[in-house]
Amino acid sequence: MFVLYVLDGCPYCERAIQILKREKCKYEKIIVSRNENEKMTYKRNFGMDTFPMIFVSSSDNEHYIRVGGSSDLETYIEKSKEIANSNFSMDILYSVYSQLFNK
Repeated sequence: MFVLYVLDGCPYCERAIQILKREKCKYEKIIVSRNENEKMTYKRNFGMDTFPMIFVSSSDNEHYIRVGGSSDLETYIEKSKEIANSNFSMDILYSVYSQLFNK
């Protein structure tokens, strides 16, 4: 499942949600306030400067890896499809991705 931290009215956030809907992916959307202090807290905690902030969870929802923003999400899904056609499980995908990108 994907977890998205989004801002209301953010076109990149909407793009990410549309991608996930198109691909029929499960996701949880967490709306972040436009308050500058709150946005800075998320940026500092996750080490990302822009929204959306997208993560994918392992099947047990105990581990998360950072995907990035909406363009990173497109790349992630594209690579996931390639791997899925090779009969890999999401757990294997999670493991390979985290090892390759150390995210």
